[in-house]
Amino acid sequence: MRVLPALLVLTSCAASFPRLDLAALPKPADFPDAKYVVLLDEEHIRFQPGKGGKAEAIVTERWRAKVLKPTELPPLVAFYDTEFTDIVSIAGRTISPEGVETPLDVSKAEDVPANSSSVLFSNSRVRAVRAPAVPVGGIFETEIVSRQRDIEPWVHRHVFGAASPVKASRVVVDVPTGWDVKWVALDANGPITLKPVREKLEGFGDRITFERVNVAVPADEPGAPPGALRLERLSLRLEQWTEQGVVRTSHDSPEALSRWIAPRYWERAELTPELEATARSLVKDLGDDPTEKARVLYEYACRSIQYCAIEVGYGGWIPHAAKDVHAQRYGDCKDKATYLHALLKAVGIESSPTLIYSHDGWPRPFELPSLGANFNHAILAVHLPQGTVYADPTERAVPFGALPWNDAEATVLEVHPEGRPLRRTPGSSPDDNTETQRFELTLDLTGHAAGRFSITSKGNQARPFKMRALTGTGRLERWVSGRLWLDNAEVTKVTLERVEDFGGETVVSGELKSRRLVSRGLGAAGLLRLSAVLDQAHTVLEADRTTPWASAFRWTRETQLVLRLPPGVTPSTLPADVTVSGPFGHYTLTWKHEAGVITATRRFRLDQRVIEPKDVEASRAFHHRLNLAELAPVVLQFAGGAR
Repeated sequence: MRVLPALLVLTSCAASFPRLDLAALPKPADFPDAKYVVLLDEEHIRFQPGKGGKAEAIVTERWRAKVLKPTELPPLVAFYDTEFTDIVSIAGRTISPEGVETPLDVSKAEDVPANSSSVLFSNSRVRAVRAPAVPVGGIFETEIVSRQRDIEPWVHRHVFGAASPVKASRVVVDVPTGWDVKWVALDANGPITLKPVREKLEGFGDRITFERVNVAVPADEPGAPPGALRLERLSLRLEQWTEQGVVRTSHDSPEALSRWIAPRYWERAELTPELEATARSLVKDLGDDPTEKARVLYEYACRSIQYCAIEVGYGGWIPHAAKDVHAQRYGDCKDKATYLHALLKAVGIESSPTLIYSHDGWPRPFELPSLGANFNHAILAVHLPQGTVYADPTERAVPFGALPWNDAEATVLEVHPEGRPLRRTPGSSPDDNTETQRFELTLDLTGHAAGRFSITSKGNQARPFKMRALTGTGRLERWVSGRLWLDNAEVTKVTLERVEDFGGETVVSGELKSRRLVSRGLGAAGLLRLSAVLDQAHTVLEADRTTPWASAFRWTRETQLVLRLPPGVTPSTLPADVTVSGPFGHYTLTWKHEAGVITATRRFRLDQRVIEPKDVEASRAFHHRLNLAELAPVVLQFAGGAR
């Protein structure tokens, strides 16, 4: 699904850059940790009547930075869409520390498709000009001007800040008399109040200016939300305007957007004899259970339609007709959702195409009701007697009734002729996402071991194994070695015992070698510590952390190490069993020795997916207890003394 680009690029033309007082600009001592400082990040949007009276926007983007330490500056990069954008100008300059100005050579710009590998064709493109080498104390400045010819799906977004310090970050909006804009501002905690400066422009209308100054760099901490979600940000669109004497307005609510887009989705789910025959033949032996019918049709849509996107103009948001998807056997997310919508309709099951932002563990908050905002993906809400089930027919490794983790806990909008409010997809529980890794190894007198392993997983834990089986198993031994929770393990043989795309559990087994499982010195003793041989699954956050941390999903993981000792090797007293429970999860570690075999079983259930800064201290104490339990050693006595 198309997401409108934040930048819109163009051809070259001379720009009018201002004179700068170089002596008044920041010095390296002002920002000792920064390689460069952004002096200006400005976007000027001028709404106006365009060709034929249709509303358009002229967008001017200005960026200026000063180099504080030897570094490579980011290139001038912009995304644009030939269906919606006209190129006006693109320009840049450098200023040496001595004040010598050099124009940017935009003839060296690269202009290439912006498609991902899953997009067969799109009008989206990216244009880039490499930043020249700029010495310490020098300035690099760029300007991009574009004309947005169709503002209806367009939402302007601006983030007040960047990965370097920003002196001034600004959005300037010019609105003709009688027109108006709407905006929402957010930070890491949700909506905020952002009060702009509003002034009159003689003979035109209003100028609205949003500005933040001296914006610090957001903390870069593992597992934190993306920087753009932690900084203050603005979403803005045209709310009311006039076209050829007719007053136009944007959608005033999610329900209105749902109603507006519904005919464009539902007409493309029109049934044909071929679609009806296909759907009925697939469910003819299933009786009257609608859930089972929906499951079979979901699996058919997932398996039979190859994912591939063709996005031309509004085709980035509006699906192709289900009959064409059926005939051509390919489509993108919204095509596959519409296709499944049609198949279900053919057997009397109601469903609604559903817009969603497929995320990276941090669900995005809803901003403004607009076709080009909030959503980057489409799934389907299947309305069954027991309630609504969300299904993602783009997936090939998720059973019906479940969602991949990147669709969970996300705000969604069901597309329906009567309009629908915003809803939220369910999250998964630790019991939904389980994995057990069992190692049955035989120790030798050098401390190395060899034997068999098995991995049993379900839910999101099973998804990587299913996808690997679907996309190819070349170099499988190396891939599985990297997924084992046993350190220093080399997989020598792998068998995919049960890896079905829509099955429940996956089972993978094989053979491996493990070096230095037991640490041996020069004497007769050896040490076995789980902390030294198993992965450190317990994240101990830094004490001074200032941002939230998140796991992609809640899970339960069990590791069992079964170690057969060589003749004459005996263990000391085993460590005590440990149980640790709290709001973050539940952990157990048990030890057993019987007939020359040591068995250690570790089980951890992650209950709290997101840890807020206020909970960091308690989280650290909880996970320190887990790690301390795995430091306790088993001392093995080797007959015969030194090795």
